[in-house]
Order: sequence, then C-alpha cells, then structure tokens
Amino acid sequence: MLPRIALARLVGRTGVTFGASTSSYCTSTSDHSFATIKPKKINYERIGIVGVPFDKGQRKKGVGLGPKAIREAGLIDHIQEISPKLNIKDYGDIQYEALNFQGRKVGNMKKLEHVASCSRNLSHQVTEVLDDDRLCITLGGDHAIAIGSIDGHLHHSKDVAVIWVDAHADLNTNSTSPSGNIHGMPVALLARELCDYWPYIPGMDWQEPIISIKNLAYIGLRSVDPYERAIIEKFGINAFGMREVEKYGIREVMRMALERIDPNGERSLHVSYDIDSLDVLEAPSTGTSVRGGLTLREGIYIMEEAYGTGRLAAVDLVEVNPAIGTPEDVRRTVEAAIHLLVAACGHSRKGDIADTLDLIQK
Repeated sequence: MLPRIALARLVGRTGVTFGASTSSYCTSTSDHSFATIKPKKINYERIGIVGVPFDKGQRKKGVGLGPKAIREAGLIDHIQEISPKLNIKDYGDIQYEALNFQGRKVGNMKKLEHVASCSRNLSHQVTEVLDDDRLCITLGGDHAIAIGSIDGHLHHSKDVAVIWVDAHADLNTNSTSPSGNIHGMPVALLARELCDYWPYIPGMDWQEPIISIKNLAYIGLRSVDPYERAIIEKFGINAFGMREVEKYGIREVMRMALERIDPNGERSLHVSYDIDSLDVLEAPSTGTSVRGGLTLREGIYIMEEAYGTGRLAAVDLVEVNPAIGTPEDVRRTVEAAIHLLVAACGHSRKGDIADTLDLIQK
C-alpha cells in the first residue's frame, strides 16, 4: 500500500499531464509471461454475445436491465445487417451464486462476494467465446464486469492492449474510493503495477493483476478523483481526456492511443466502453453521467478504428440503465449503444459493400 505521506505528496503535485507516453513497472508475483505474442487474425465473420445483467458494482438499480434492453432493441438483427455471412451466437446471460466469505471482509469494497463470483464466471465465458474463434461482445451491467471480461481475454491472449472509454478513470482502490463501489476500481484491480496497493481480497484468488498499465489508454476522461490523477501521473498512464479530444480531434487521439499501447501492432485489442463517456445529451440513461462528453459520432469513430486494426477481439458495452430517465431517454441511450456495437462489428458508415460487390460482379 502506498504510504500516506507519499500519497499526500503525489496528490499535492500540480500539472498532471494527460496523454503521457511513459510508464513505470513494479515487481509482480504473477507467473504469466509477458513476451510479445503476435495474435492470430480475428475472424470477424464469427461474433459471440454475452450478457451480464449485473448491478452490484454500484448502488443504482436498473443497470442490470441493460443487456435485455439492448437485445430487445434488435442488436443481433442490426449486426446481421452488416452481412448475411456473419455467424452470430448469443451465449445468454452470466449466472452465478454469490460466494460465502464466512465473515471475511475487505473494508470499503461493497458487494465483493457478488463481484468476485460474477467476474469469475464471466472470465471463463469470455475465454470460451474467444477460443471459439469469435469476436466477443459483452453487454453490461455496470463497469465492474470488466474485471472478468478482461481477465478472460488475458487467458486467451496473453498480450492484450486495452482502450478504456469512460468519463471516469475507475482507478481507485478500496483505501481511496469515496464510495466503496467496485465499478470505480476495475482498472486498479487489473493493473500489475498496482498489485502492491491492495490487501488480500477473499474470493479473488483466481484473478491476478497481470496487464501492464502501459498497455492501457483512457479516452473521454472528465471526472477523475485526486488519487486517480496522482496515479495517472506517477505511472505515466496514457490518458486522453476531453481536453485532448478537443485539442487534437478524435482521429489524432485514437491514433496516438493505439500507437502508445500497441506500437508494433501486435497485441490483441480490448475496448471497454462505458456509455457515460458520451455526453449526457447523447446517452442520458446512465447512472454517473457527466456533461461535456464525446459525441456519438466520436464514439462510433473509436469503434471503427478499433475494428480497422484487425486485432479487436473483445468489446464491453456497460452502464446502460433503462430505469433512469424518460422512455425517450432510454430509447436514445439504447440506440447509441447499438450504433457503437455495430461499428465494433464492422459496419461502415460508407455502406456495407461486400455483398453488393458480389451482386455487381454477377
């Protein structure tokens, strides 16, 4: 754990620079190898969908209804419209039974027994989808589910780069979180450089902090806690806030993000997309909205560019909450989620031309 005096010095520093390109390492006890492994080409004609109706990572009810709302709005039909050649399999929703910790607790980690149990089952499911040679689409649920989805990706492809699209950094530990809600902690749980910042966590023995924080880039940040800012600066995390999006434009931000987390174009790519990264006018039905976010057009561009790498293997779409707002708010938010997901599956705003070319050639 970071000593209190050291933390005070970090938080007291000024001039935090988002978009930094350097990173530091700490010693990890993980046995995983981090040698660069060139991933095989993703088979974009095969897509797997996993629902995670999970709401225990935060306090607002309704976010567990997100997967159902997105499916019922026609997600699979919209993806299928890209090409009749697509093979889409819905694996259903993650089921779990909360662990019994028998009195063992970790301070300031609410509903840990639920997060640990659900995340473990999701990890196994994501690995299965990827092993089945499919692009994995995970529908949340709150952002705590990324613990399981990214862990599952790491069990399939040991060398993974992550683009975390979010208004928030989700980088708190149990000792720094203002709320104790675990949906604000997944990046800190996954990053191996932060392994020493945690106590022993019962129920999480299956999960190791094995992804290097230098292989992660934030896009869309605009609500970051002081501790999170300190960690971003200390480790030189690639963090592109809304100021950087406005300064450079989304095209350049996406180029810089990919260049920094995967400079050789060799890592399997995971996009973890919180719908609250979009401006509240674009996606009002979410639990932690912050004004001044991405436009839907910018959000779609992020997904298009990730798909265009040929290495996008997994996507999370989280924090759609159909219990918040008017029916029109819910419709707008769910439609935004579907626009993002079909872009991640290869839909082109120029038009999907593969089958049209076949007709012309005939």
